[in-house]
Amino acid sequence: MSHKIRGFTVLELLVASAVSIILIGLFLSVSANILDAWRQSRDSLSTNAKARIVLNTLTTDLESAILRDDRGVWLACDLLETRATSNRWERADFPQKENPNDATSLEIDFANPDLGLSHFRFGVAGAWLRFFASPTDAAGSGDGGDVNAVAYQMIRRKPHSRSSELEESYNLYRSIVRSDYTLEEVKEDEGYFIDQFDGRSYEGQPGEVTTPRNDSSLLARDVVDLGVVFYHKNALGQDEALFPLTTGGRQFRVPRDGIPESADVFVRILDEEGAKQINAYERGLIPSTQPDFWWETVNRFSTVYSKRVHFKTGSP
Repeated sequence: MSHKIRGFTVLELLVASAVSIILIGLFLSVSANILDAWRQSRDSLSTNAKARIVLNTLTTDLESAILRDDRGVWLACDLLETRATSNRWERADFPQKENPNDATSLEIDFANPDLGLSHFRFGVAGAWLRFFASPTDAAGSGDGGDVNAVAYQMIRRKPHSRSSELEESYNLYRSIVRSDYTLEEVKEDEGYFIDQFDGRSYEGQPGEVTTPRNDSSLLARDVVDLGVVFYHKNALGQDEALFPLTTGGRQFRVPRDGIPESADVFVRILDEEGAKQINAYERGLIPSTQPDFWWETVNRFSTVYSKRVHFKTGSP
């Protein structure tokens, strides 16, 4: 007795194929969403960790800053309009695609309610901050005092000496001059002038204020903006900005321009995807004729962190 084997009809195969395609599509969509959520969570943890290191270090240093009302310069802050300050800035394959050197690089307006924290921009190379302080992690000199010159500066370069050409990134450097070398720079009968530190750029020497060493001074990678807003109390006891001001210059000196009582420090950090996008754009791998493409990409893939710092004036 023979049995007739019945196969699938064409219609049944088409229906089964359609259902399979839909299920695979749903699976891929869910997987993509899960991977995207995982990437965002990973990037958020990474940028949060970097921000915590930067802000905590800055806060500790600034809280120990020495600010005096005399003929010296105890703190200096420049919103850099040039990339040449450190002599270590490594230009991109397409330099015109770096952070634009125009009016869009500086955007600070406290009176504009539509301009929030995430919109602030502190110059082409951020704020170059230098001051005298007593950092708790400063290397001992064996002699001299406990006063050190400290500097923060953002530089585009390879983060480590052995990095490949493709690993150039925007890095934040923290330099500390040894206390004995700091004292050697003090002008007799004149005082402390943080804005006149120069010389050899070896570890712990005065030249590091302008030209930080690559490996030992690196504080954090993928920092694309660093800013500081200094405040003092007005006659009504309210915080009033000393620097920067919308119509003011890009240099601030203490005590010449006032002695701040507090400050807000800002740091903008790219996530991993943003760092890849900026790197590819600056190498010419992402074509765009939009004049503000760099900042649009940064805004999309970065987070701005801030912290309030209160100064303690004192003398060495």
